[in-house]
Amino acid sequence: MPGTLWAQDAAPDDEGGLDEIVVTAQKREEGLSRVPISIAAVSGDAIADKGTANLEQLSSSVPNLRITQTGIANRIAIRGISSGDNKGFEQSAAMFVDGVYYGRDQLVRMPIVDVQRVEVLRGPQPTLFGKNAIAGAISIINRTPSDEFEGSVTGSYEFEHKETQLTGVLNLPLGDQAGMRLVGYYRNMDGYMFNTTLGRNEPNVDTVFLRGTFSLGDNNPVQARLKVEYAKFDVLGQARENLLPRGTYSASPFFSGVDTVLDWRSQNNGFDSSTEIINSTLNVDIEVGSHTLNLTSGYLHYNSAEVLDVDYTALPILDGTNQNEKYNQLSQEVRLTSPGDGPFTYIVGGYFQTSKLSANDNVLLGSFFQGLAGPFAGFRPLGDSRSLRTFKQTSTLWSGFVQGTYSLTEQLRITGGVRFNHEAKSGDRNLVIVAGPTNVFPITTVRALWGALRVAEHSITGKISENSTTPMANIQFDVTPELMAYASYARGVKAGGFDIRSNSLPTHPTFPGTFFFRPETANNYEAGLKYKSRTLAVSVNYYNTKYKDLQTLTFDGGIGFNVNNASAAKVQGVEAEARVSIGDHLQLSGSLAYLDFKYTDWRQGQCPFGTAPNVQPGNFCNYTGARATFAPKWSGNVAADFNYPVGDSLKLSLNVNADFSSRYQTNGTIIDPSSYQEGYARIGARLALGNIDDKWEIALIGRNLNNRRIILTSGALPLATTLTGNTGVANTAIFDRPRNIALQASVKF
Repeated sequence: MPGTLWAQDAAPDDEGGLDEIVVTAQKREEGLSRVPISIAAVSGDAIADKGTANLEQLSSSVPNLRITQTGIANRIAIRGISSGDNKGFEQSAAMFVDGVYYGRDQLVRMPIVDVQRVEVLRGPQPTLFGKNAIAGAISIINRTPSDEFEGSVTGSYEFEHKETQLTGVLNLPLGDQAGMRLVGYYRNMDGYMFNTTLGRNEPNVDTVFLRGTFSLGDNNPVQARLKVEYAKFDVLGQARENLLPRGTYSASPFFSGVDTVLDWRSQNNGFDSSTEIINSTLNVDIEVGSHTLNLTSGYLHYNSAEVLDVDYTALPILDGTNQNEKYNQLSQEVRLTSPGDGPFTYIVGGYFQTSKLSANDNVLLGSFFQGLAGPFAGFRPLGDSRSLRTFKQTSTLWSGFVQGTYSLTEQLRITGGVRFNHEAKSGDRNLVIVAGPTNVFPITTVRALWGALRVAEHSITGKISENSTTPMANIQFDVTPELMAYASYARGVKAGGFDIRSNSLPTHPTFPGTFFFRPETANNYEAGLKYKSRTLAVSVNYYNTKYKDLQTLTFDGGIGFNVNNASAAKVQGVEAEARVSIGDHLQLSGSLAYLDFKYTDWRQGQCPFGTAPNVQPGNFCNYTGARATFAPKWSGNVAADFNYPVGDSLKLSLNVNADFSSRYQTNGTIIDPSSYQEGYARIGARLALGNIDDKWEIALIGRNLNNRRIILTSGALPLATTLTGNTGVANTAIFDRPRNIALQASVKF
């Protein structure tokens, strides 16, 4: 749902005014206006009210945050910095759920249900969120058991795309010292793009989510909370259409039947994805004198299986490509927190994590090749053959951290912190080429032709051992009781790793691949002002970040990409947010971000169609000075919330909101002038009538009411230039959801 979704503990009371937003961005409860970080917070109530299903839907509410599902992966971008489409990457914007690190891209699709709030911290977070938070961090805090018997049932139905969402919550006190909170969620959507090849609407979504949280020792010197979650989300298809044919593409005998008209109808052989997640978290808080010792133990497991048509047409070129992923993670954090009322406060702790990853990535060349004739007849042996790639990785991480704040005066405070990480990884990648039952050619011929696509059988293993030290410092000054100024420095590091998807060995004599890539580093400088009075809250900050050794996908000249530390960037900009309470019943809010992103060194970019290479050897394009993809210069949102009593027992609520963005590049791997989204403003609204004591409510929710067609990600159709002799190409794109209106009803008891 577009629009600003400000977190607040409660709506403004009858006397008007703004409530202080409480966050835990620094592992303590603090008012948002007192935290010297660029941070946005979204409340769980706002998420539930708007029917927000996952982080991708939430991202439009936070400027300089963009979450996108691409053809083969998921991306989180903060201030234009993200990870590419390779399962060897960990996310540049780290995600944490109840204090546990969620570093794999597939976990972005997790439902967000019955949450207390979501905090988005922009810029490197090296000390307290140290694991790979080089672009920023997203912290999800779920609700925990309370001491009252209560529950709720919320259901919604969206008419145009036939989407059903059901959420049930039950909170049960178990005596004076224990409690239990149970959550269930179900979502099903028919889809909004009709696939004429398969005769179905896409993306067809089916999600089941369960959570149980148990608390013990409430208000005692020792308190414990155990959370167990299960999630399963299946998706059939993507909202993908092909567009912008150029050159000889449409006249080509291969592609003359490919539909490139934008009409919410697609032609491809499917994208089927199924993910199952089981996780648990144990939090124990122990009073040690005036200090608090926190123990956070996490277990995370998921399986993911995807079958993809990666030529994105109805032609049997690259159908049946599949990715399978299995991941297990154990983590333990120990943190000692001092009292918060003295002149010197501090947090000191240690962290341990071990994980195992196994991934299969199989690329199938279909029967299309078996029908080739004329000058392309020599490629017939590729038909019904495939490359089978397997990868395994183990990782062990140890780290220690400390952060302290000293009050020089009642108005002036300085904070310093540092984190040391040691991480060891081992990796194993194997690739073989096999022929299917209808392929009658000698396997040596098949392998030779795969070599023409720069794919070679190989096996490689290796180990990585890395140490990193990431300091931070800031200074805060209370100009007045309402106005705080701050300035900060932070150094961030994102771990190196192994290239899962490279198609050859680094030592291959003709088309060398890659296996290792090094860490990324960032140095961030930031300054800001935060003001809060009874009726007005404003924050504004300037940031300047320099990134080196960015882990970058480099085109291999065939059908794949290699990972290299091939680029550097300078990112700077301004972020501003405001809330104002007008009278007893109206609140206005808004946020605005200006982003200036430039690659300071990128000389190995893939050249888009029609652009001659200007870097040799390698036939690359120099993108130094260019702007990154998914990085609009301007973005923001505005909203108005109106609440008014109707008689003695009812209340009327109205939210009107809009999010907006300037033009940005949408190709995830290259700078392509044909792959962009024009600037837009998208309007949403929510109208609700309910009991004044919140016992029940009925609401209409409208999203994208002005029906803007928005590209989420795009790129050139695979093998188009190859099969047209580099004389034609067309694009493929995934589109955001068009106008949709849902009816929502909720009951609380």
